[in-house]
Parts: sequence; C-alpha cells; structure tokens
Amino acid sequence: MSKLFTFLTAVLVSLAPAEPGLIGNIISGVTNDLGTIKHVLDKTVVSIGSSQCKNLKWVLGFNSDNYDGSEPNFQELSLNFITDEVKFEYKLTAAAELLPKNQFFNASRPMIFYMHGFTDDPNKESYANIGQAFISQGNYNVVALDASSLIRWLYIRASTLVEFIGIELAKMLAALHANGLDPENIHLIGHSLGAHIAGFAGKTFQNLTGKLVGKISGLDPAGPCFSKLENDRRLSKDQAEFVFVMHTDSGVYGIDEQIGHADFYPNGGYQQPDCVFQTCSHSRTWQLYAESVVNMTAFVGVSCTDYAAFRDGKCDYGNTNFMGFLTSPCAEGKFFLQTNDKAPFGLGKEGVVYGDDRGALTKIINKLGILKK
Repeated sequence: MSKLFTFLTAVLVSLAPAEPGLIGNIISGVTNDLGTIKHVLDKTVVSIGSSQCKNLKWVLGFNSDNYDGSEPNFQELSLNFITDEVKFEYKLTAAAELLPKNQFFNASRPMIFYMHGFTDDPNKESYANIGQAFISQGNYNVVALDASSLIRWLYIRASTLVEFIGIELAKMLAALHANGLDPENIHLIGHSLGAHIAGFAGKTFQNLTGKLVGKISGLDPAGPCFSKLENDRRLSKDQAEFVFVMHTDSGVYGIDEQIGHADFYPNGGYQQPDCVFQTCSHSRTWQLYAESVVNMTAFVGVSCTDYAAFRDGKCDYGNTNFMGFLTSPCAEGKFFLQTNDKAPFGLGKEGVVYGDDRGALTKIINKLGILKK
C-alpha cells in the first residue's frame, strides 16, 4: 500500500510541476482514497474475526463467564499521578491511601483518570497529549492507569481482562469516595480497550457505592470482541451520569454502534483525513480530544440521523454541540462534523458543513452507502 502511494505521488508530481497547490489536493485525495479502500477491506476482515470472539474465548478459557481472573497479577497495576513539575507512581492497591497524602494532590479538584488501550502505556503519546492538555489548564488532578502488563499482548485475552481491571480500578475509586471524593468530580477517559475499562469501572463503582461517576469519555472504544454485545459487557451510557463517545475508526479497531448519551462521528467516524492506515484513524481520537481540552470550542458537531444525512445537509442545525471536553451533559444522539487533516484539527462552526474534499473513489463509496453510519 505504501509503495503504491509513493508511485502515485511521483506520477502526479511529474504531471503537474507548476501547480503545487493542486498537487497537494490531489495527493490528499489519493491518500484518502487509499485509506477508505483499506478501511472497507479491514472492516470486512475484522467483522469476520470479531464474530468468532465468543467461541474462541470459550476454547481458550478466556471468556468472562468461565475465567475466574486468578491468573493475572493485579499487583502489577499502577497509577501515574502527574503535575507540571513531577510524576508519581503508585501501586493501584495502595493508591487510595497514598494519593490523598501527596502534597500536590488537591481533593477539591476534579479527578481525571486516563485508561490506555491495547499495547499502549502511560509513557506513550496518547497520555502525554491528554495529560499535558489538562495540566496546561490547571485545576485538575490528572492520573493514568498503567495496565500495560496485562493488555499488551494477545488481544483475545486482553479483551477479557478489561472487565477485571475495571473492577480493580472501581475498588480504588470507591475507597477515595469513602474518604471524601465527590463522584461528580470523577471523569474517566479511556481510549480503545481503555474505554471499556472505564465502563466496567463505572458499573462496579455504582454497585459498590450506589452512585454513578460524573462522566466517562470513550475515545474510539475498541470494536473487536465488543461489537453487538449487551450493555453490561462493554461501555454503555448506563455507567456514568454522562457518557461521551467519539468514533474515528468505527468498524475496524473502533466500535460501530452508538453506545453513549452523545456519540460524535468526526469525518463520518471511520477513515480520518490524511490517514491511510487504521492505526492513524484510531489514534486520531485522542489527538482531537486533547485539542478540545486546550481549545474547547474547536469542534462543533451537528445532530444528524447518519453520515449520509450530514453529507446531504439534512441535519438539525438548531441542535449543535461542542465535541470533546466541553460537550454538554444534556447532549443526546449522534453528531457529525468535519475536521482539518492536520493539527490544529478544529474547524469551529465551519465543521458542521460538509466539504467534499475527499478522493474520487471515496466519493463513490459514500454514494453507494457502503460505509453507512
């Protein structure tokens, strides 16, 4: 795929050397076409594989119904508490006792908990971007769960362990609540598998305390092994006072269905601009979210029934909402918008109007309704 892109780029440059702006637009269209084609193929493959998750988990003994959770060492789970000056690391089992004693911890501030995805960890870009975005705004306690020791290999196993990891996190949250933490001040942010960890944590927290956490933000929640499941087996809007979801690679690494109170689908929710590979689209979600923290009005979405309605301008333009950190807790339904292909990604209010800047093949695929939302 990369060789094909390089070849096509070289051809375009040789054909139109005097039109650099035109060349850039054509290359961008080719990139989007390749990404869309790859998305269609990957979505088909992932859909077939994901349909076998339940059977494969039973064979391997990883299904949550027959997996007792005794194998993983939850003592390896840790929390990273960061400030603009220092970083602290605590064992998850001891965090409820030690974190409030930290001189940099302010119990009156909202708590931001970040949960990473498969093969990720708090030392990589996703948390670096989101964590620093919140720190730059001040007035937040910013914490990241490090579950990399349990979900960095064998996706089938990792997709089962997220439930047990969420339960362990909820125990710590309940202990903090017992010491005075207001559930309204708890904001769980999870990317990919981390979004489902947040969901299970929210569900268990309610079981333990009788109260819901204030907010869960699911950033392209993992799709494989979680699509078309019951609400209590994945992130859902039942697990927090408000559940915000952003879809950027729906149908491949991300989930397709609307699962929150308000679900946002930037650029249709699937292949993101200037992305050929799904890892790029899947990661774009935390880039967009981090930008929404430092520029809260950067992204405006409009309520639409689906992406086709957005493209045709058949939306409820009286019902718009900011996407990301500033999304109203009263927002409900599906929202669509467009973004820039590079940072800064936000288009503000202009993002609610569809601009047909994708490649020719992408337009055809959209017209045929192959990628519906």
